Amino acid sequence: MEHGPGRRAHGPSGAGWEVSREVLVVGGGGPAAAIAAGLCGNVRLVAPDAHEVDDGFVDRAGPRGAGPTDGLDLVVHALYPEQSRIPKPIDEMTDGDWAAACDDPLEAGIRVARGAHRHLAARRGTIVFCVPLVGAAGAASFVALSALAEGLRVLARSLARSWGSDGIRAHAVTLHPSMFLAPEHAAAATEATALHDPALGRPPSASEVAAVIDTLAGDATAGLTGASVVMDGGAWMAG
Repeated sequence: MEHGPGRRAHGPSGAGWEVSREVLVVGGGGPAAAIAAGLCGNVRLVAPDAHEVDDGFVDRAGPRGAGPTDGLDLVVHALYPEQSRIPKPIDEMTDGDWAAACDDPLEAGIRVARGAHRHLAARRGTIVFCVPLVGAAGAASFVALSALAEGLRVLARSLARSWGSDGIRAHAVTLHPSMFLAPEHAAAATEATALHDPALGRPPSASEVAAVIDTLAGDATAGLTGASVVMDGGAWMAG
């Protein structure tokens, strides 16, 4: 596991967010690390393998010295193993390949959510799942990644409905494939999923994504839950 240090920061529009704002980001590499660097508060980045995520994972991954119910204000999930990021036709995948690329990380996402519940409930916090656009649009040779992404998106909406009465909000943020895939794979995935060139002329940066996630977890959006926000620069604007 890799752990990022906490830091003091300020929220959008200059609103002060105290150092006590606790944030946990789960995932290694892109886009987890880059998004974690742009989030506000005490941000802790943890990069486990899927099999390392059990029901006590969030208890162990929370702020150093904190108890199991001291609370988290925001949990961001962006855990995608290497096996899911490499294109492979589904008819060439073994059962073990599929488990490593889809089933195991999806189960890990469920365990992250389940373990985060009491921490988020303690602070009426928010959980955000970052998912690649290939899930919504589909892409040849990325069936496992697409299935994983859609499973996590449905999980987010189900959590929003189930946990709203506990004061917990849940969202999914759909991101451009280039944030998840190596350049040699991202081009093919982008071509397969984009309906047209990005309206903004580029995909959003990680810092711009982090700002949206901060907003989704802020007081200004306290009445919003279960959102599925597409943030890809305007490449996918299906009706």
